[in-house]
Amino acid sequence: MVVKCTRCGQENDDDAVYCEECGSNLSEIGGQGPQPVKEGWNTSAKALVVGLVILIVVLGVSLGVLLKSNQPSTANTTPTISLGTGIPISEVPGLAQYITQNGVDFSTINYGGVVLDRNQCLYITARAIVMINNKETGNIPINQYGNPDNPRGTITRATIAKSDYVDMAQRTYQWMDKHGDAPNYGGIYTPGQPDISTYNMLKLYSKILTEYRGRGQLPDSITLP
Repeated sequence: MVVKCTRCGQENDDDAVYCEECGSNLSEIGGQGPQPVKEGWNTSAKALVVGLVILIVVLGVSLGVLLKSNQPSTANTTPTISLGTGIPISEVPGLAQYITQNGVDFSTINYGGVVLDRNQCLYITARAIVMINNKETGNIPINQYGNPDNPRGTITRATIAKSDYVDMAQRTYQWMDKHGDAPNYGGIYTPGQPDISTYNMLKLYSKILTEYRGRGQLPDSITLP
């Protein structure tokens, strides 16, 4: 607050008795005051306000990007599994774990929105083991296969090395490609030997891929059951 001298117009402190400019007695000449000081924005204040505005804008944009990234994507809603395109190799360990948890006594199961029968699951799991071992990628076709005529096997307990179960898995899916049916049995060490029944092969392959899903690599050996 200031007192303005009516003689020279000088602005003086509100407790001043004499004008700092002309020396007049402010009380005698009737100084105008106290007057509010008109304070302008200095450079520092302006810079501070501009900085705050920029900060608010940056925070707003960042928040918008974060919220958008957390929203569920609707761009890719097409199922990854279909009868037309097959099943990606990356999805097979999940299928195998489902079979391991629920058993092989089923006619059909619904996985990934696709209905699969037991023979198709046998083919898929057998071929997936070989593809994973060979570090292959891509989809496994979902075809129709006939049932085995007389499924049987003489071995119900065994510890099978990786090289042997990979070889058996390859013989399994190649037989199905060639004959269009699921085999009655599989030979662990010798092709054509009735060692493991079709159902136990599915159990075995599913167990192998379930372990692969948990460890990220095929086991060195696997036990049956």
